[in-house]
Amino acid sequence: METIRWNEPRFGKEELEEVRKVIESNYVNEGPKTKELEELFQNYLGVKHVVITTNATAALFLAVKAEAEKRKVSDFEVIVPDMTMLATASAVNWAGGKPIMVDIKNDDLTIDASKLEEKISNKTIAILPVHVLGRAADMEKILEIAKKHNLAVIEDSAGALGSKLNGKFLGTIGDIGCFSLQSNKIITSGQGGVIALNDDKLYELIRRYRDFGRMNNKELLHEIAGYNLKFSDLAAALAVAQFKRLDERKKLLLEQYKLYKESLSDVKQIKFFQIKEGEIPLWIDAFVEKRKELLAFLSANQIFCRECWPSLHRNPPYKSQGLDKDFPNSSLASDNVLWLPNGPAISNENINFICSKIKEFYRQ
Repeated sequence: METIRWNEPRFGKEELEEVRKVIESNYVNEGPKTKELEELFQNYLGVKHVVITTNATAALFLAVKAEAEKRKVSDFEVIVPDMTMLATASAVNWAGGKPIMVDIKNDDLTIDASKLEEKISNKTIAILPVHVLGRAADMEKILEIAKKHNLAVIEDSAGALGSKLNGKFLGTIGDIGCFSLQSNKIITSGQGGVIALNDDKLYELIRRYRDFGRMNNKELLHEIAGYNLKFSDLAAALAVAQFKRLDERKKLLLEQYKLYKESLSDVKQIKFFQIKEGEIPLWIDAFVEKRKELLAFLSANQIFCRECWPSLHRNPPYKSQGLDKDFPNSSLASDNVLWLPNGPAISNENINFICSKIKEFYRQ
C-alpha cells in the first residue's frame, strides 16, 4: 500500500542547476542570489522594498520590532487572531511586545474584525491579521479600525503567497506583509521569510535589525544593535528556481481543492471552506465530524493528515488570555478542523483514493 504523506515539496533539474551555480561561484552566504530573489518578489508583488530573512517568524519579528522602534515604544501590545500557528504570537514576544488574542470567524478562520476594538488599549501599536492558508482576512474593516486608532497593519501572509483580494496581493494591502518559504508552502527554500513594504523608514530599520545594525556589510560602524537574521545564497538558489513554478503551483492547488470538494460534495460530515475569487488554497482544510476516529482510520490506510493548530489560548504561554468560552469559534475549529494531503507530491489518483476512504469511513 502506498504511503500518502500530508504535504511535501518537490524539486527538479532547475533547482539542482541553480544550487550548482551558487556552489561553483564559491559565494554561499548572502549575496547576489539573495538580491535576485528579493527583486523577483519586489517585481511580482509590486512593492517598493523586499527583505529576505531566515524564516517567516523572523520576518514578523523584524516587522513588529521596526514598528515599535519607529513609534519609540518598549511596552506595547499587538492584536493577533487566536487561531494561527504559534509563531504569529511568538514574533510579538521576541520583539518585546505582548500579543493580545481575538477570536476568529468560523466561515474562513480569519480574525473577527467586529471584535477588534474591544481588545485595543493605549498600548496597542498594531493589528496582525493572518490570511489563513490563502484566505483573506477582512482587510477593509481592519484598515478602517487601524486608521481610527492610529495602528499599523502587519499582514501574516505566511501561507498566502499568490492570493489576491480585490485584485491586490495579500501582504501588500497593509503597512507590511510577511511570507514564508518553509517546506510546505507554495514555493520553498526549506526555510525563509519575505518582508514586503513601501515605507522607507521601516525598510531601513528592518534592514539594519536583520544585519547587526547595518544596512550592508560595507558599513563598518553599526548604527543600532541589531541581529544576525541574514539569508544564504544556497537557500536563495532553491527559491529562485521554485519561483518559476509559482503560477503552475497556484493552478495545481486550485485544481486539488476543486477535486476534493467535488468528490466529497455528498458527504455531509465534511465541510470545506469557500475559496473566493483570487484566493489560492495553500492546504486543504475542512470541518470534519469524528476527527480523531477519521484520523486513525486514514492512518491505518497509510494516509497521513494533520489536525489544525491548537488555539493560541490553549498553549501554556498564552493561557492567561482566556478560556474556551472566551474564544468559542477558535476552540471549535481547534477541535474539528482537519488538513488533508495536498501539494506538488500528491496526484489526482492519491486524492481519489483519499476521498474513497473518507466515504468508506463515514458509511461505517
